Amino acid sequence: MTKIKMIIIGANGSGYKRTIPAMKDSEICEIVAIQSRNGEKLKSICKEYNIKNYYTDISEILKNEEFDLIYIANPPFMHLDTIKECIKTNKPIICEKPLARDYKEALEIKKLVQEKNVSIMIAHHLRHQKAFMDIKKMINSQKIGDVVSCWGQWGFAIKPQAASSVWKLDKNLGGGGTFSDNGIHVIDFIIGLFGTPDKVIGNSRLNSFKETYSNETMMMIYKDKDITINSSHTMPYAGNHLLIYGTKGSIEVYGAMSEKAIKQIIIKIDEGEEKIDYVQENLYKNEVEDFIKYYFNNDKTAICDTNIDDGIIALKLIEDMRKQI
Repeated sequence: MTKIKMIIIGANGSGYKRTIPAMKDSEICEIVAIQSRNGEKLKSICKEYNIKNYYTDISEILKNEEFDLIYIANPPFMHLDTIKECIKTNKPIICEKPLARDYKEALEIKKLVQEKNVSIMIAHHLRHQKAFMDIKKMINSQKIGDVVSCWGQWGFAIKPQAASSVWKLDKNLGGGGTFSDNGIHVIDFIIGLFGTPDKVIGNSRLNSFKETYSNETMMMIYKDKDITINSSHTMPYAGNHLLIYGTKGSIEVYGAMSEKAIKQIIIKIDEGEEKIDYVQENLYKNEVEDFIKYYFNNDKTAICDTNIDDGIIALKLIEDMRKQI
């Protein structure tokens, strides 16, 4: 088949570190042009990955390039304005997480894409792996009985001096805390497994930074279970595990939350312990190719997550939790 032509807006940060390398060997997608404000860096990236064109202006790449798909990789405080520009093309969009700085902006984005009937997916890579689907099937089939408790974490140590950290530690730009950054992946993972909780409670701490919450803990309360998740910008040795406990057994996934695919799932039930090992996948490649298979190839078996509603729900949960502080 002819490769889908994709452009990347905001290609200097996570786009350069993750998405561009991931798509290098794709058989169904080709990056034809990239955009960012740093022209010299873009020129170097194009040479490194054999990308044809680069632009420093969003309107120019949208006007001059022939493409099928847009990947928005710039920071969340730029997403609303970027999407306003991109929806004029009526092309489908993959947008980096989180969808926006906050719940209010996310609702505005939803209104915009609905008015233009543009397809959009939020780039939550963790859902795009066989292990995620297996865990969900085990839960739904009650392999471990009724789930009564779950714990998940994504923590790391942010480098305040890094260029990519400047906006994250600015309350007005980065959303206000670690749940607006890495921690939103855990929220999304739980929503993907269990749906939307009835309510949330929790706490956020200004441990290390003046404006943004460096450590946050949320309890997601459902009718029949409580799920506790933690996110941190100050944990260099965080385990980042997912532990699920039911009335008949447990599912333990050590190191589940990371940039890499899950390596192993451990299931403990009365019949004994079972370990499932997984071949490593590039999740950043998977998320783009899954969207292409679903949207362009009409393959309804492909994973097409996270939808815009899930992206909005995650931001609403963060807002609801922080209101209680």
